[in-house]
Amino acid sequence: MLLLGTSQQKLDDKNRIRLPAKFREQMGDQYVLTQFAGGCIAVYSLAEGSKLIDQIVSCESLSPESAEIVRQFTATSAMVDGDSQGRFMLPDNLVQFANITKDVVVVGSISKAEIWSLERWQERHSKVDNSVAGFNETLKKLNELLS
Repeated sequence: MLLLGTSQQKLDDKNRIRLPAKFREQMGDQYVLTQFAGGCIAVYSLAEGSKLIDQIVSCESLSPESAEIVRQFTATSAMVDGDSQGRFMLPDNLVQFANITKDVVVVGSISKAEIWSLERWQERHSKVDNSVAGFNETLKKLNELLS
């Protein structure tokens, strides 16, 4: 799966959204939604979401700490199906977590999509150094992560 790019959209009055067609072609119409880093909603295809859940379950042990982490993740996640027009409803708890009011930005993040409130995305994006030096620093950090 290779989800790339951004798309600005609006939630309808029922908190429904439609992923970009190029994302739906790769992801299908069943999704796992979770809270994600930075205050966005992660959208996984059912297959990718199942892989993630398998990894989380494998981390669970009898310790109270790991049980709490698993509980927190699963209690705030949801499985949703797209309708005949490709729309799906964002649960209220995730809308509140992501501080979404109406306008959102859908961001391709390789194996998942991210749904950001427009305001939070603009704030985050305004802090990115888009100069050549800034990009070089990003590449340096990526190289360190991959090493």
